[in-house]
Amino acid sequence: MNLIKERKVENIELFYDLIFVYAISKVSGLVHHSHHGIVEPWAFINFVLASLVILQEWLYLTNYLNRFGTFNFREIITMCINMTAAVYLSNSFLTDWIQAYYPFTVSMLIMSLSVAFLYHCQARKKEFGEKESVNARNILLIVGSLLIISLFVNFYIGSVILIITNLLGIFLPIIYKTKFNNNITNFGHLKERFELLTILFFGEMIVGITKYFDIKHFTIYPFIALIAIFSLFGTYTLLINKMINHKQTTRGLTLMYSHFFLLISLGIITSAWNLVGQETNKTFLILFYILGYIGFYLTLFVNGIYVEKKNRLNKKEYLKISATLMISFALMLIFRENFVIIELLMLFFSLSILWIVYKKYTEIRI
Repeated sequence: MNLIKERKVENIELFYDLIFVYAISKVSGLVHHSHHGIVEPWAFINFVLASLVILQEWLYLTNYLNRFGTFNFREIITMCINMTAAVYLSNSFLTDWIQAYYPFTVSMLIMSLSVAFLYHCQARKKEFGEKESVNARNILLIVGSLLIISLFVNFYIGSVILIITNLLGIFLPIIYKTKFNNNITNFGHLKERFELLTILFFGEMIVGITKYFDIKHFTIYPFIALIAIFSLFGTYTLLINKMINHKQTTRGLTLMYSHFFLLISLGIITSAWNLVGQETNKTFLILFYILGYIGFYLTLFVNGIYVEKKNRLNKKEYLKISATLMISFALMLIFRENFVIIELLMLFFSLSILWIVYKKYTEIRI
């Protein structure tokens, strides 16, 4: 039996999300410009790793508030500290990595230890969820200890430790999976938090293409792009908001980590739009788009496990989606020199997939 009552998302949680979306948008600047026709591999790796760090730090406090949050003074102060640290962390990427290393690491350390402190206070209450509080606190203390070590070693060794620390922060909760009581997770609230964060990311996508709406030089391109974004958002909303059963008892690990890469994929698509008009290699640009769209759809549809079995997309429907994407991607590569055709193909597959999911949703409602 799930002992967690339904609860709504608080205004301060929305404000908290907004700060972290700002942080991701700053980091995505790493891949908004091409060099010699492509996004440099090191810049792309930095973008992915930095995004994972920011999202993982967001998740630490989000999980705590989902399980135990009462929004008392201590918790609100911790949220403010985390938001401040997130701004410093994201702005550190505006400089060279050697200069950014220490403010980036210290920001991570502050955010991790502040949430560890909250879990420690919760564990001392000896209430429901004490074991889970201790486990979460221990994970964050391990993360914090490694971050402290990375501050006192050689820069290059410290950078490796940072990567390992981030990976541990992601995989240790999975290792602790068997020691976790799913009843302390409010899945409906957790799902809503990710939905709202994703909505903000879609907002960033729209902001990213507004520069193409030029009243002096009218073109159809931005309108096609806007409809494609609406289609992506519609597909996401139907599956995550409408089709998933939000009252189930689950820890939601798939929901959490699939959204990490879903949000990064949206960042890649947004960056691809920013590369249009630059001296970007056409083949690279198309492959960059394809990477973003494949990442988005894969990480979206993996959440189908949370839909009741009788209501899930079937093999035939997934086959239609796969065929639509593969044919569209192949044609995009063939016609890579003609951006009008490329945009129309993106519009075609995004609307087609939206229609497939919508038809499934209408069947469920009957």
